[in-house]
Amino acid sequence: MSNMTIAKDVVDTNEGWNNVLNKTLAVTSYKKFIDVTSKYTPIVVKNDDKFYKENKKGNCHINCKKAEEDGLGKRVSGWFLMNEFTHEDIPSGLCRLVHHSNLKLADGTLVNITSGEGASSHIFIQDDARDFDFVNRIGFNDRMVFGDSFLIGKTVPRNKVHFAAKSEFSRDVFFEKFTIYKSMADALDSIPKNKPHKEMIQWMTLKTTCSSSAWDE
Repeated sequence: MSNMTIAKDVVDTNEGWNNVLNKTLAVTSYKKFIDVTSKYTPIVVKNDDKFYKENKKGNCHINCKKAEEDGLGKRVSGWFLMNEFTHEDIPSGLCRLVHHSNLKLADGTLVNITSGEGASSHIFIQDDARDFDFVNRIGFNDRMVFGDSFLIGKTVPRNKVHFAAKSEFSRDVFFEKFTIYKSMADALDSIPKNKPHKEMIQWMTLKTTCSSSAWDE
């Protein structure tokens, strides 16, 4: 993803990325995590930010929605996979899934039309059950799992799924989705007023984000 460094030993070819995928699936905790996330098998997808005029970094859902409206393919929802095999920035033993949209072409091929990936391809897991809600502006937070070796000596159980946050707490479907608000005032107004301060911060971190310019259509 944007601002992440591709792992040094990644061979940036289709074969090289399939080798990365095989390494990922060989880690038992990662494989189980992928299996419980989606019924689809992860695949290598080509990155091509020259494919379509709308390729704004960080706006994959909108980019693909507009490409679909222009008749170039069908937007497909899923997860962009990152771990120690894909990116230098990811510590060994941590697998992170970022909600992502790719474009499915007429021949069935998937392509990532969003800019800023820094490599020729990425690993993608299609997930029809979790789609971005454009009407209500609701998206999905990152999903994470810790490998067996990552949490030795730590209090959080191995392989517990977490959603992205600054603090560590148990997976809760309550925090699976977030809403994009049109203004900071609207976001602040959405926070439950009867919650402890810590829970209010968690709500702000995981349940809200403010509008980007892409929504000002």
